[in-house]
Amino acid sequence: MTFQKSEPAAVRAGALLALAALLGGCVHLQAPAINLVSVELADVQLDQQHFKVRLHVDNPNDRPLPIKSVTCTLQIQGVDVGEGRSTAPFTVPAKGEAEFDALVTTNVSKSVPSLLPNLLARVLQNGQNPEYHVSGWVNPDEALLPPIPFSHSGELDLSTMKVN
Repeated sequence: MTFQKSEPAAVRAGALLALAALLGGCVHLQAPAINLVSVELADVQLDQQHFKVRLHVDNPNDRPLPIKSVTCTLQIQGVDVGEGRSTAPFTVPAKGEAEFDALVTTNVSKSVPSLLPNLLARVLQNGQNPEYHVSGWVNPDEALLPPIPFSHSGELDLSTMKVN
């Protein structure tokens, strides 16, 4: 933005205030809450596995949130088991919610030695559901909006897992 000396100071000040208000409004977005809904085994190969992870997002903001993509990391019992990406863009309504799928690729053969003892102890011996942690970045599909981090932990309800 360039200004000429002949422009009144009030016009320059007004333009700068409008720009500051526009940019300031972008900075105050709250991160959406993301929760794991289900995990579905989509494909099993020797070297990697693919899971369809269904996530629920709550938008606490007063404006719709168009999402270009979501990237995430999934941990089970404190062990990194995979990384994923949303399958398609979507929009979460203002003060609303939506669900989306992410494809998570894992390599169980690498994570099993670390995961198995904790998982067996928690599930088989104590009858508890395994703990999970999903974190990542929501990438808005709007100019001037930076990626929004998210993080959520909970218990993986084994009854929601499906195998195709």
